[in-house]
Amino acid sequence: MLPGTWLKYNVSPWVPLLKLWGLFLILIFAISYFKLDYKVADFIYDFEGGEWTLTDSWLTKHVLHDVGKRFSIFMGIVVLMSIAASFFVETMKGLRRPLAYLFISAALSTLVVSSIKNSINVACPWDLVRYGGDVPYVGFFQAWPVNLPDIACFPAGHASAGYAWIALYFFFDYLFLSSKWRRSGAGVAIFMGLLFGIDQQIRGAHFLSHDLWTLMICFSVSRILAYLFFCLGSRQKISVTELVNR
Repeated sequence: MLPGTWLKYNVSPWVPLLKLWGLFLILIFAISYFKLDYKVADFIYDFEGGEWTLTDSWLTKHVLHDVGKRFSIFMGIVVLMSIAASFFVETMKGLRRPLAYLFISAALSTLVVSSIKNSINVACPWDLVRYGGDVPYVGFFQAWPVNLPDIACFPAGHASAGYAWIALYFFFDYLFLSSKWRRSGAGVAIFMGLLFGIDQQIRGAHFLSHDLWTLMICFSVSRILAYLFFCLGSRQKISVTELVNR
């Protein structure tokens, strides 16, 4: 559990994020040192019989990947439509700022992850010789061999379709007094991110650390934008009782 001040949008995010990234890099170093990425991938690969048998299965590919991606896009469309409605429905006017934050944060989180992913060559597990592919291991800080094709596999793109909605935590924190709302928002995002991330690991598309990087990027974007959006305006929370009685 993170310290409370690290999660308060009305507190400058820079120092908390600097500390959090420091802890995160220690975690990533530990994962690398103990080769946890490989140990997890080895277990999954061996469990599937020495090949990625679930790469194109109905559940992992068509439901959790394809439908999951569309569901996240649908959530974004709902938020965007709600923003548009706030210009015509008087009772929704006060929701315009937090809805704009939610949409921009989720969109920017996925954009940042996608931009990094498409600018760095990192192989997926299913590409590596170790797991039946034809690409040798290339260290993260090593130059990508010119004879190898470009491979965009880091950080985890599909997991960002879930973790990008970590902005729901700050969205509900801005609107409601009750902590149940912000916890529920964070729970939805973490559940979706874990579901999509584990699905991709089962398919051989990503390592464990790829998902963790995506979570950190999405949280950082959401935290910074929450500070920028909500500290520029007045904080006006409402209780659940007030919401129900409206």
